[in-house]
Amino acid sequence: MTATTDDLCSHVAAHAGVPIALAERATRTVLAGMGGTLTPAGRELVADELPAGLGAAILAGGSLAMPVEDQVVALGVTLGQARELIASVCRVLVEELSGEAVDALRVGVPTALAALLVEPVTDEPLPRPALDPRHDTLADGRPGSQHPLSDAGRGAQRGSIADANPHAVTKLSSTAGSSQERHRETLSEGRPGARYPLSSGRG
Repeated sequence: MTATTDDLCSHVAAHAGVPIALAERATRTVLAGMGGTLTPAGRELVADELPAGLGAAILAGGSLAMPVEDQVVALGVTLGQARELIASVCRVLVEELSGEAVDALRVGVPTALAALLVEPVTDEPLPRPALDPRHDTLADGRPGSQHPLSDAGRGAQRGSIADANPHAVTKLSSTAGSSQERHRETLSEGRPGARYPLSSGRG
C-alpha cells in the first residue's frame, strides 16, 4: 500500500465530514476492534497492506468486551457520528486494500461490520437512446411522427375504471350534456309561448 496514515485518515475525514484528528483516532479504534475478531493470519494480511501506524493497531487487536460502535462513541461523538465514522473507515478500507485483504476482514468481523465492507454503489448515467443518424436534432426533424399522439389512448384498458366509466352520464368529458340539455329543456330548445305566462301570476 502506498498511502500514508495521513492520506488514509484524510480520506476517512472527507467521507465522514470530520476533522482529520478525529478521523485518525476513529480509524485506529475501528481497526483495533476489527483486529480483535480476526485470526492471526487475517490480522497479518491486513496489517501488511496498511501504513505501519495503522497496521500496528489491527495487529494489537482490541477488547472484545465492548462493540466497536461503543468504542468510537467513547471518543466523544454521538451514536450517529460513530456510525458514520465506522462506515467511512470501512469504505476507505474497501477502496485501499486488495480484494484478498477485504475478504479476510469480511470473514472475520461481526456481521454488522461485514455489511459495510462492500463496494460503494455508483449512480451510472442512463445510456442515451440511439438516434437516427439522419435526424440527430430537432432542427433536422420532419413534421409527423411514426406514432402520432392522436393515436395514443384509443380505448381504455380492459377492466379498468376508465373502461367501466361509472360516471359517464355526469362527467363533462363524456356526457351528452347537462340534464336540461338531455331533456331538451334549454332556452335554445324553447318555442314561442309559455306553459305558464307571466301574466297568469302563478307562484
